[in-house]
Amino acid sequence: MSEDRITASLSELAAVAGMPSEPTLRKLIKDNPDFPVISVGKKGSNYEIDVEGAIAWLQAHEEQRREAERQRSEQVKQFALDLLGPDAAVSNEAVGLSPAERKALLEEELVAMKVRERRGELVRKASVEAAFAAMMDLINQQRRGLSARLAKRTDLTRAQQVLIDQLLERDLNELVDKFEEMSRNDHSPGDPDSGV
Repeated sequence: MSEDRITASLSELAAVAGMPSEPTLRKLIKDNPDFPVISVGKKGSNYEIDVEGAIAWLQAHEEQRREAERQRSEQVKQFALDLLGPDAAVSNEAVGLSPAERKALLEEELVAMKVRERRGELVRKASVEAAFAAMMDLINQQRRGLSARLAKRTDLTRAQQVLIDQLLERDLNELVDKFEEMSRNDHSPGDPDSGV
């Protein structure tokens, strides 16, 4: 059966349509010991390569390269999602783009986000959280003194003051629970799915 095997020299294999160039083939052979070389060319003798095996090997190698590129693309997409949020997801139209074109698309999106941020259309999450925490602290301080302020202006009994304090405390706890739930679900007050 080995007599039926078609062999070719390196230059003959490189001349086949769709094959890499001779220097590329040399590098592939050098870097990949599993390349189907029957005998390595030396001074005065040519390489002897199994043509069918070389074609199958190159197809498998190309498929591995495409799969690695697809995984890399997914990693870049996930990085963009982590960095920029779900609005930065690469659209379905970008699926056929090369890695360089995808990188350019992500860079353009990043520049657009920076412009929107400078215009005041976007704010950093940390600054919103800090402002919100300061507002909640102020509300809590004012809430703690509300029943005493009301008692000075009206004839509230001590039992009524305690009841007002309990109601305000319950409302505040419900509000805190709701915000913690939203934080766990990664929703913000304006999200359609947040229920707020």
